[in-house]
Amino acid sequence: MPSYAEITGSIMAMALTTDQTLFILYHSNSYAANPVMLRSPKPMLMRDVFLTRSSAFYPNPLSCLYVTNGTDCVVNGIMAWVLAKPLTEALGWRHTVAVYVGAGLFSSFAYVFASQVSRTKANTPFDCSATSNGAYAGYATLSLMMRGCYIPYLKRVPIMWAGAPYLLKCTFDEYISPRVVERRRAGDIELRNWGFVGGVFFTLIYSSLFFRTRKDFSLARTFFQNLQQRAVVCK
Repeated sequence: MPSYAEITGSIMAMALTTDQTLFILYHSNSYAANPVMLRSPKPMLMRDVFLTRSSAFYPNPLSCLYVTNGTDCVVNGIMAWVLAKPLTEALGWRHTVAVYVGAGLFSSFAYVFASQVSRTKANTPFDCSATSNGAYAGYATLSLMMRGCYIPYLKRVPIMWAGAPYLLKCTFDEYISPRVVERRRAGDIELRNWGFVGGVFFTLIYSSLFFRTRKDFSLARTFFQNLQQRAVVCK
């Protein structure tokens, strides 16, 4: 019989996969699928609620749920089972949910900040971005630290071997492809899935605060004990 950790890991992976599948199905039949419609002043559910605008003054935490193309949907669905499932089994569902939402929020902030600082980041003021890749990049960053976690159904293969290529994919999609592969035309409204650097940054902060090892705690305790002893000797 599967353990509680295995059940919660499977539920987490299933929820993430379902989220990406439902959003790509809805996106393909929505106005947001046509980037030209992002210019419209009329209210639009997918743009106004689930996307981060390049001209916004604040990030959108709900953009971590959105996915903009089939390739990202398939890759993220695989990462849900390869990364999110073992991480949930090791850390608990509360930490994995916090990492997903926090990494997505910071990715949204990173996209807004980069769009307002760099003139070449966004093509128009109407550009928008999802941040689901940034949320999964948080899991990929965490996988580099969790060397004791292994890919499900594979014998002794660390999840870092899936996390590292995912980070490389995000780097290529955001920084290499727009400059080398794509032919961007001025004035074309773009719908992206950028800002993953924010997810990486959030995960590094979160892990340093909450995922201390026993060795780290013992070293810190020894350090403060030595300080107390030194203070007593000085008196």
